[in-house]
Amino acid sequence: MSCVNDSIIFLSLLQQTKWMLLNISIIDDDKLSRHIIKKYIENTDELRFQSEYESALEASKDKDLNQTDLIILDVEMPQLSGLDFLAQADITPQVIITSINRDYAVRAFDFDVIDFLAKPVPYGRFLQGIQRAKTRKKEKSGGIADSDHIYIKCNNGYSRIDFDEILYIEAYSDYMNIYTTKERLTALSTMKAIEERLPNNKFIRVHRSFIVCLDKINRFEDNMVLIGDKVIPVSRSCKDKLVSQLNFF
Repeated sequence: MSCVNDSIIFLSLLQQTKWMLLNISIIDDDKLSRHIIKKYIENTDELRFQSEYESALEASKDKDLNQTDLIILDVEMPQLSGLDFLAQADITPQVIITSINRDYAVRAFDFDVIDFLAKPVPYGRFLQGIQRAKTRKKEKSGGIADSDHIYIKCNNGYSRIDFDEILYIEAYSDYMNIYTTKERLTALSTMKAIEERLPNNKFIRVHRSFIVCLDKINRFEDNMVLIGDKVIPVSRSCKDKLVSQLNFF
């Protein structure tokens, strides 16, 4: 009975809140699981099914995967597990992990996923995950874009960085270097976490390890951009999005 009530409550919240559409892709080797999630998507306002993959290996070969907003990813799959896929793939969409084994939950959040859903996934629990994904997307495209700066935790305090001063950001394992017109700052964070705090009309992820300021790009070639003297690689999965945001003549 509580699952039914949860479904009604969260469905009501989603229907009453006028947020943007979420395009969703599913990666799961279990056909029935994919079918259930597709039905959930069809029965929920402001969700749209985009694509499905029978394996993480298949998904890793599709450069259009990064055009989706949210990936619902199973953990235990042959050849390439869901967590191994996240570790090696250049993924920009939000991710919700699913698995029969709850022991994967802790490790899943190391990849900054939105939620972990234990199988079989109830509709009400699915809606909670969707609510989290929509909230984060709204924060990224709404209030954050109205600000002109960000505070980064460095050493024992927080340093203010104006967006207009950022040249590019480079990731190293579990920390990153932020290069500005004035200095280089090192912060403990993930690329995905800071990407979601930056206005997407000013910054773009061009590679698994690089975020660049669009206004600071001096030159663009097939697989690289130049900012000052720094040559920054552009991955295939990010190239189309970069091209769409540059003002070509």
